[in-house]
Amino acid sequence: MLKRLTSSLRFRLVTAFLLVSLPPMVFAAQLASQAVATAFEQNVATWLGESSAYFINNIRDTEQEAVAIGHYISTQTAAIESIIDEGAPLSPSLAQLIDSVGYDLLAIYDSDRKLVYSSRPITSMVNLQITGDHSLSRVQIGQRVYIMSYGLQPFEYRGKSYYILLGTWFDEEDLGALAAVSDLELRLYYRDEDGFRAFFSSRDHHPGLLDRAIAESLEQGASSYYDRRAENGQYIGLYTPLVDSNGKMNAVLFCGLRSYESLTSWINRTNLFLIILVTGTALAVVAGIAISRRLTRPLHALGTAVKAVASGDYRQRVRIDGRDEVAELAAAFNDMAERLAQAKEVESQLRRQQRLSALGEVAVGIAHEVRNPLGVIKTSAQLLQKRGQLPETDARLLSHVADEVRRIDDLIREFLEFARPRPSILQTLDPLPVARRAADFCGPEFEKRHVALTVQDHAPGSVIDADEDHLFQVFLNLFLNAVEAMPNGGNIRVVRLCRDGEMHISVSDTGAGIPKDIQDKVFNPFFTTKEHGSGLGLAKVFTIMESHRGRVEMTSLHGQGTTFTLAFPLKVKTPDDAAHHPAG
Repeated sequence: MLKRLTSSLRFRLVTAFLLVSLPPMVFAAQLASQAVATAFEQNVATWLGESSAYFINNIRDTEQEAVAIGHYISTQTAAIESIIDEGAPLSPSLAQLIDSVGYDLLAIYDSDRKLVYSSRPITSMVNLQITGDHSLSRVQIGQRVYIMSYGLQPFEYRGKSYYILLGTWFDEEDLGALAAVSDLELRLYYRDEDGFRAFFSSRDHHPGLLDRAIAESLEQGASSYYDRRAENGQYIGLYTPLVDSNGKMNAVLFCGLRSYESLTSWINRTNLFLIILVTGTALAVVAGIAISRRLTRPLHALGTAVKAVASGDYRQRVRIDGRDEVAELAAAFNDMAERLAQAKEVESQLRRQQRLSALGEVAVGIAHEVRNPLGVIKTSAQLLQKRGQLPETDARLLSHVADEVRRIDDLIREFLEFARPRPSILQTLDPLPVARRAADFCGPEFEKRHVALTVQDHAPGSVIDADEDHLFQVFLNLFLNAVEAMPNGGNIRVVRLCRDGEMHISVSDTGAGIPKDIQDKVFNPFFTTKEHGSGLGLAKVFTIMESHRGRVEMTSLHGQGTTFTLAFPLKVKTPDDAAHHPAG
C-alpha cells in the first residue's frame, strides 16, 4: 500500500511542489520571524513606555494641583496670620478643602527650610527641594516611612519668603489602582544610602535593590532602560527615571509584563520561525494536494474511460475542462471513442448483412428441400380426407396433419420473406394513416384483450419517403408485441413529433417491461420469449427501418412498460405532395 502511494503521480506532484517551495519558504520564514519579533518588541516597549508615562503624568498632575491649591491658601491672609503668628491649626474650611482633594500633608516652610507649620508630626523629610515647584520626597511620620509627591507654592508674608507644601502619599493602593488600568506590574524604587530600593509594588512588596548597572545607565542620562529578560526572565520590563527640578534622579519607576502571564514567553525569533515554517509547509502540502488533484482528476477519469472502452463500452466520454494539454487529450479520447462506436456499428451492420445473406442462401435450400415433401404430405392428407367411411379418429388425425403442414408452410414463407425481402417501393406519405390502418386491423384483438389505443400528433401533415406495405408490417408487429406484453389489458400510445430533421414515432405500452439482461437481444432473428413465436417480428422491424435509412430504438423499465421509437429522415413537403397526400 505504501509503495503504491509513493509511486502514484499525485504523491510525486505533491513532493515536487514541496521541494520547490521549501527553500523560498525557509527564507521567507526567516525574514517574517525577524520582522514580527522586532515589531512585537517595539510594540511591547511602546506599550510599557506609555503605561509608565501614564503613571508619571498622574504624579505631575497631582503636583500641579497642589501648587494651585497652595496658591489659593496663600491668598487667605487671616488663615496665614493665625498659622504663622499664633501657631493655630488650620481653619475647618481649609482642612475640609485639603481633605476633599485627597492631600495627606500641609506644611509651611520659611526661606531657610525651617518648618513653620505641619498638619502632621514630621519626623524627617529627605530630598525636599525648596527651589523647585514639585518633586518626590521620602517622609517619616512617626515610625512609618512614605514616599510623597508634593507641590510647593512660594508667597510673601510681612516682607519674608515662605513656602506652602501640599503632599500626598504613594502606597500599594495607589500603584495597584494604576496597574489595574493596564494589568502590569508597577514598582517604585527610591534612593537611599545603599542605592535605589523598591519601596512599593502594585502586586507584592519587593524590598530588593535596583540592579546597579540599570541605575548607572539611567543616571548617565538614559531616558529609559528596556530589559527583555528583567529579573531573571520573569518580566519584560521598562525602567523610567524620576528626576527633580534640579535634574537629580531620586526615584525609578519599573513597569513590567510577566512572561508567564502573556504570549511573550514564546514570542521570539526561533519560535516564530518554526511556527511560520510549519504553517507554510502545511499550507504548501494542502496547496500541492489541491493542485495535484486538479491535475490528476482528469487523468484518472481518462484511465477509467479507457478501461470502459477496452471492455466494449463505447459510450464513455470524458468531461473537458479548460484548454490545456489534458483537455486536448480528453477531446482526442472522446473523438476516438466516437469513431470506435461508429466502427462498431458499421461492423455490426456488416455482420448482420452477412448473416442475412447466408440466411437467404439457406432459405432457398430449405424452400426446395422442405416444401416439396410438405406438398406431397399435404396432398396425401387431403386425398385421404376425401375418402368416405373413415373412422372419426383417423379423420381428426388427418385434419391435424393438414393444419401443421400449413403452419410449417407459413413459417417457411415468413422466413423467406425475412431473409430475402422484396425491395422497398418508396413513396412520399404520412405514416400516421398507415398506423391507424394497422390499429384497425388489430381492432378485434384490442377489444378481446381490453387494450385501448391513443394517438398524439405533434407534427400534423409531415411526410417521409417509405414503402406503405413495409410500414404497415412495422406497425402491425409493434402493436401485436404490445398486446402480448399486456395480457390483462392496458394502453398503447402512439406519439409523433419532428426534431433535428427527423420524424420520430413512438409506440409505448403499459406492460411489465423487458428484462434488462435480454434488451440487447430483442432485435436478433429467432430470439423470442413467446411459446409459439418465430422470433422474426422485431427483427423485421429492424430490417425495414434500415432499408428506409432510419432506425428503431427501444427503452424499457421494469414495471413501467416499453417504448419503441421509429426515426425516419424527414422530407420537406412540396405542394405536389400536399395535393396527393393530405394530412390524415
